[in-house]
Amino acid sequence: MNRSISLRARILLLVLAVALLPLGLVGWWLTRTAARSGEDLLRLRLDEALERAVAEIGPRWVGHRSRLLAIAESESVQRALSGTVANSGEAPADVTRLVTALDPAVESIRAVDGTNAAIWTFERAAEPPTADALGSALLPVRLDVFERVSGHPVGHLDARLRLAALLGSRLTTPFVAGAVLAVTDASGASLVSTPFDPVDLAMPRFQWAGEAWLTERRTLAEPRLDLIAAAPLDPFTQPFEGAAQRGLWVLLGAAIVGLVLAVVITARMTGRLSRLARAADAVAHGDLTRKTEVEGTDEVARVAHAFNTMTESLGRTLGELSQREALAAVGSFASELAHEVRNPLTAIHVDLQVVEEQLPIGSPLRDIQRGALEEIQRLDGTVSGVLQVARSGNIALEPIDLAGVLAAAARAAQPEFNRQRAVLEADAAAEPVIVQGDSGALRQLVLNLLLNAAQALGEGGRATVGQRADGQQVVITVTDNGVGMTPEVLAKVREPFFTTRDGGTGLGLAIADRIARAHGGALEIESALGAGTVVRVRVARA
Repeated sequence: MNRSISLRARILLLVLAVALLPLGLVGWWLTRTAARSGEDLLRLRLDEALERAVAEIGPRWVGHRSRLLAIAESESVQRALSGTVANSGEAPADVTRLVTALDPAVESIRAVDGTNAAIWTFERAAEPPTADALGSALLPVRLDVFERVSGHPVGHLDARLRLAALLGSRLTTPFVAGAVLAVTDASGASLVSTPFDPVDLAMPRFQWAGEAWLTERRTLAEPRLDLIAAAPLDPFTQPFEGAAQRGLWVLLGAAIVGLVLAVVITARMTGRLSRLARAADAVAHGDLTRKTEVEGTDEVARVAHAFNTMTESLGRTLGELSQREALAAVGSFASELAHEVRNPLTAIHVDLQVVEEQLPIGSPLRDIQRGALEEIQRLDGTVSGVLQVARSGNIALEPIDLAGVLAAAARAAQPEFNRQRAVLEADAAAEPVIVQGDSGALRQLVLNLLLNAAQALGEGGRATVGQRADGQQVVITVTDNGVGMTPEVLAKVREPFFTTRDGGTGLGLAIADRIARAHGGALEIESALGAGTVVRVRVARA
């Protein structure tokens, strides 16, 4: 069975895609570039050191070369190499002076003719060897000698020059931690001793003593030599790798914190959405009392508030529809009831008229018979009025005396109060109160209210019915000190067929409310459990 991915999982995947994945890529990039950054820095340092060495060698070499050329162009050397004087094997006096004046860095000079035969040789006294490899290293130098007149080569001078004289003492100190400076001549022979195999120095990177080493090279055309700087890579890459690892841990911590926050936030958000979805499912199954919590003021809270408002409105709408259906049923029931009642009333009315014809004139029974006929006519009018209200909600309004209506309703309800051993008090008006209404319907309305009050009273209970003017209206009030109603019951008492009494129909207040609205008013009910009930009905004055 295929299951769709939940909203919470989608949000977490989105967080992973747009936040944590880039962080992971950054961490991977840091670890990949750490070693490269260290290598680039080391090569830069080696290049800088070699550039300084070349810059140092240039002017020094020019000075030594000039002095050697002065010897090569001397008269004695020219004649000796051209063969115009005999070879004595010793340097002439003028040459000796020039050689002696040379820098002590020049260890020896040898004059060689065109046949590669040495004409004479000059060597300085040997000095004790030094621990500095560059200080004792000698660079072979060859200078061609040309005849001044013809310009033809007549031989050359071979000299050996101390490297320290070219490099200077400042460049013999390590320029990078653990670095080694190697020097090779034109033939590739190393002029200084190094711990490495010369083959290793020819490569840009090599392994030695378990470490990676980098090399940089500079080749000089004159004097003909190569400068090679080598240094271990680890001291430069380790700081970068350490920083990269720390950065990676920081990114990992940030990713974990972000993921935890995403889980918490999505759990909170999707939890609210889940509650909202469950409430919607409950409403879809008919539970219109289901509400969802409104937390905060964000979009989810606004949806929750709109959902609660919608269910309340839907509940009211369905309640109104249900009430209308119930009232329609009441109308149908009232029609059938009126039909069943009016037919016997008509028969009784005819029978009483026959009885009246048979009674002797002046018989005391005529008054009783006349009263019975009047009550039958009044009952027929009441049934007709209630039927009209139940069917259409409209009645024919005419000026009537409200006091008579209240008195008639009180007389009709008195037997019920007697059975409950309760007291009914009717506040008689000092003068007639004329209102616009239907006497039969209003009498039935007040009677229903009084019957409800009687049924709520116990032995010794008391109820009062009265009226008072309120501007252009008259307020009918029925008050009792009975058991009262809870807020839950009070909210439903106007609904048709709702009753809390065994054997009750639940139609009394529903019909009373419909009659009140037909008169342009409504039932106002106040009740508290154990404190009694007050019902008010407003009717327009004539």
